Amino acid sequence: MRCYLLIKNRNRDKASFKFFGAQVTELEKGHGSMGMGMFIFLGHKGDKDEKEVLVHEYGHTWQSAILGPFYLIVIGLPSFTWAFLPVFNKMRKKKKIRYADFYPESWANAWGTGVTGLRVPDR
Repeated sequence: MRCYLLIKNRNRDKASFKFFGAQVTELEKGHGSMGMGMFIFLGHKGDKDEKEVLVHEYGHTWQSAILGPFYLIVIGLPSFTWAFLPVFNKMRKKKKIRYADFYPESWANAWGTGVTGLRVPDR
């Protein structure tokens, strides 16, 4: 909760709204997005498909609810390393592996789509 308040205070001029019961806080442009608990931090990277990102991140909120304290180990850390470590970025490009093929991301897409009824396209 403390992390949420710190991020929220730094982004006072950004929108905050509800998405299927989850509290969404928009971050400054260029940041990635993250969902945990009933909070979604929506980073804008110039995505035209904001709703798809919301559905995906909402799926992460369900993973968090199901796994509880194990979420950070089972989903959070693997997802973070898959997204931000250069070695995985290079490997994905070289082997043409989609970001959504890694289990935390495909599972988040499945949960988000299943719960909201909104589709996240395979990428």
